[in-house]
Amino acid sequence: MKILKKILFVFFILLPIPHSFADMVTFVQSTVTQTQTDFPGGVHFNPDGTKMFVLSASKLSGDYSKVSEFNLTTPFDLSTTSYAGDSESCILNSGNTTTGPVDKVHGLKFSKNGMMMFVARGRTSTDDDADLVFRFDLTSPFDISTCSFANQTTGLDTPALQDGSYAGPRASGKHKNYIRGFDISGDGKKLFVVYHGQSTADTRLLEYELATAFDLSSDISLVTNAGIDIADQTTNPKGIKLSPDGKRLWTVDHQSGSLDVSQFTLNVAYSTSSFTIDGSVSIASTNSQPVGITFSTNGLKMFIGRDDGDGERGILEYDLVCPFNIITGKCPSITENSDRTGMAEAQIELAKRTINFSTNSALNRLKWIRRNKDKQNLSNQNVKLNFSNSMLSSLNSLPFSSFKKISTTKKNNDSNKNYFYWSEGSISLGRVGDTSIASTKKINTNALTFGFDKFTDDYGLKGFAFRFGSDDVDIGSAGSNLDSTTYNITYYSTSPIKDDTKYLDKIFGIGEIRSDITTVLDGKRLTAERTGKQIYGTFKIKDEYKKDKLTLIPSGQFDFGHTLLRAYSETGKGAIKVEGQHIRTKNLRAAMALVEDLSNDKYTLKRHGKLEYVAELDRSSNFKYTYVGDSSVTFNDALHTGALHNLNGEIGVDIIFPEHYSVFIIYERNHAFGTGYTDNLYIALGYLPHKDTEYAFSLNGSQNIISKFEVKKDINGFDLSFNLNDDLTNLGDTREAYIELNKVF
Repeated sequence: MKILKKILFVFFILLPIPHSFADMVTFVQSTVTQTQTDFPGGVHFNPDGTKMFVLSASKLSGDYSKVSEFNLTTPFDLSTTSYAGDSESCILNSGNTTTGPVDKVHGLKFSKNGMMMFVARGRTSTDDDADLVFRFDLTSPFDISTCSFANQTTGLDTPALQDGSYAGPRASGKHKNYIRGFDISGDGKKLFVVYHGQSTADTRLLEYELATAFDLSSDISLVTNAGIDIADQTTNPKGIKLSPDGKRLWTVDHQSGSLDVSQFTLNVAYSTSSFTIDGSVSIASTNSQPVGITFSTNGLKMFIGRDDGDGERGILEYDLVCPFNIITGKCPSITENSDRTGMAEAQIELAKRTINFSTNSALNRLKWIRRNKDKQNLSNQNVKLNFSNSMLSSLNSLPFSSFKKISTTKKNNDSNKNYFYWSEGSISLGRVGDTSIASTKKINTNALTFGFDKFTDDYGLKGFAFRFGSDDVDIGSAGSNLDSTTYNITYYSTSPIKDDTKYLDKIFGIGEIRSDITTVLDGKRLTAERTGKQIYGTFKIKDEYKKDKLTLIPSGQFDFGHTLLRAYSETGKGAIKVEGQHIRTKNLRAAMALVEDLSNDKYTLKRHGKLEYVAELDRSSNFKYTYVGDSSVTFNDALHTGALHNLNGEIGVDIIFPEHYSVFIIYERNHAFGTGYTDNLYIALGYLPHKDTEYAFSLNGSQNIISKFEVKKDINGFDLSFNLNDDLTNLGDTREAYIELNKVF
């Protein structure tokens, strides 16, 4: 018999196999577990892939089977496994040697939170009550050393629980059907069981409903309008698995003549009432006796046990071209993976956010000038920000808070007296929470803006702003990241329409985006680079109604923009190739602002507020791509970001003291209906007592409030500065102090 098995094994390797690996499934490696588990009956991983659990199909610990734990130093990498020890195991003892999972145990399943573990027992006798599914509870997630028996099903091999479904009647004969694998829906309401009958024609998959989620002792009923006759796909099943979304199902054939993994697509999640047979893949060249099946969290790895009594028994690892798929032309959309979707959405949001920030910098400049048009010094920035980003840090030597004429000659002094330089440093923190298809995105944007402008003869103003930004977005919790650098040039102007109260603001700009994309799936990094070009503009009409010291400012605004992100291709397992992408920006805004002048003889004080409604008219962009390893299908996913209705509120105060002492405070809340909100706080204090010494203090943040204090002294052409930074929400945790000596040549 042993010789025959070896001959057959060689035969299957040399003979062309109809369901070959093709390019969709690649064997990677295996690990031996026979010392700890004997014959494996099932395999499961914790979500981060650092623990592997293997079920012993036969008695291994006294009168009972057990589940053993293996640790992995690299997620889902079998080459890094090590046995956790006998103390980190679960003895499958229900407390009754008659009904407990003694032998012939198949299948291993954990609840999503890791607090429940399930195993099934196939026939051990002719008793109808021999086919059972058991539940064990854990006191800590995925800590099987804390397992204890909770409950079990009634015997499943009865006419009431076998006959009447789409799978056909049960097998006749003294042994009837017996369990060879199972799975449970994510909500715990559905139980799926695969049976091996008396003959090869009696293999069936049945679907059951539980009266109470995850409670196997509750009433259980056969779903008669469901079930699959799987005799054509597997004659000797030893394993079943459903995808996390319940739309795909796999079976494993233990029969020496096929050794296939078969894939089904369910038209309705967690329902076998309607399905499509995608096909089968033979794994005979690597696994002579497959048993049990599971996947990594993101579906790019498949794991199958091997219980060959003549060889090494253990777990085998396979790489897949695309998640949860083994058949050419059946790769799923990236929208089935929340981190994948979050990365695609983050690129769209980056394009829109960059346009919005660049536009706002120019508009804020115009608003400041208009509120303080009676002042000679119209430069409102007197803050130096220290950035960790190397590009932004290199720009700190450029002039901040400068109020200088372009030329010092008398001739040019007269013609260019209204030219002013200005600069702005900004820090923005944001968060977009989980959606039904996308992971949480944490956003950190740092930027420096430099500009100059000039008053026109018609009492207007025009100028240019140059923005350098660093945008960092963390997606999910596995390490996926979008790291971008942005460059924008913006032209802005304002001019009176009819009189000095009605103004038209015009903004036009171009920009460039350079992004490094890192997507982490199952512990592996998929990387890419992407660039893009932008063009955008804004028209804003505003009026002023002044009575005494109150100024009411209604305004209407239209924003438009177009971003072209170029094509890119990832590198790594499961990589995708993305085509060029068009992202449009269309916003309609209506706002009402109020400015109150509270000035006195000693200082100028103006408090202001704004309420703005924003309709984001274009929130979708098509994300078109193929998988690098399977280009037979092109996906074109319409992704939606943001919200149609948005409400922005702002309150602030301007204080200008004699001798160049000033304070500016702005608090803003942006609320996107149905999506979430962001808070922004900006506080700046500046003091310039004489030309060679400057003091600056700033307070910025939305989630954390960061204070920055700077003292700078000009000593014989050298700038000596002292800087102190602190996180006011976590005093003592984040604190930085440093001294700089700079010389600008």
